[in-house]
Amino acid sequence: MADSTRTIAAWEFQAAARSRWVIATALVFAVLCLAVTMLGMRSLREIGLSGVGPASAALINLGILLPGAMGLLLGGNTLVAAREQGVLPMLAVQPVPRTSLVVGPFAGIAGALVVSILFGYGVAAVVLSGIARSSDIGPLLALVGATIAVAVACVAIGVCISSLSRSRLQATSSAISLWFLLALGMDLALVAVAPAMRMGPVGLLVAVLCNPLEAGRVLALLAASPDGTVLGPFGAYLVDTFGTKGSAALLISSILAWVIVPLAVARWVLARSDL
Repeated sequence: MADSTRTIAAWEFQAAARSRWVIATALVFAVLCLAVTMLGMRSLREIGLSGVGPASAALINLGILLPGAMGLLLGGNTLVAAREQGVLPMLAVQPVPRTSLVVGPFAGIAGALVVSILFGYGVAAVVLSGIARSSDIGPLLALVGATIAVAVACVAIGVCISSLSRSRLQATSSAISLWFLLALGMDLALVAVAPAMRMGPVGLLVAVLCNPLEAGRVLALLAASPDGTVLGPFGAYLVDTFGTKGSAALLISSILAWVIVPLAVARWVLARSDL
């Protein structure tokens, strides 16, 4: 990583770490992780089971949705805010590569978001440590990894939105709209369209790969149930066609693409725009 990229990333990380909004969302995420974990443990005790299955299953949706929203909002405000404050034009006249202007803010914000995620899951891990078994460690680590991957992808998408936006209001509204589309809209559309179009498992797989949130959710569920039973017929198709490791590699590759492509688009936009 170039010196200019590291400098910008460190500055963005410090700015995000001091932000009251980031600190508040990190605390909210930690509290929600703790609440979901306690409810899952209560369910375990009521039915006389051991392990952390219900708790980790409840954490999956929370871990995918909230950090994803945080990533889109934080990334969506970075470049456009720097442009409005005059920071981006000032950096643009310096011998700073356009790549550093994109990768630096992305790395700094992603780093701050990763710290927030680890803090929230750390609180949950302390509570779960009393009932966790050795077989639970892998799925829990996979959940943390999937959450971080989705959050980082959302930061990249947010940076792309920021490069295309003319104001912070436009960037924020676009980020929120996209989050609702990825979190709820695509699922509702599939429920309405899939029966009529007779979408098979291949169509569902394409829909999952086109949505980083769904790809992260399926990845976490696949780690919790390597045979794919928790995903129903779709999980059986994945495992039979690609195998557990192949399916995981496919999902990880799709999330990685959601990091690389938006950053490349943002770099292209900055290179051709008047800062």
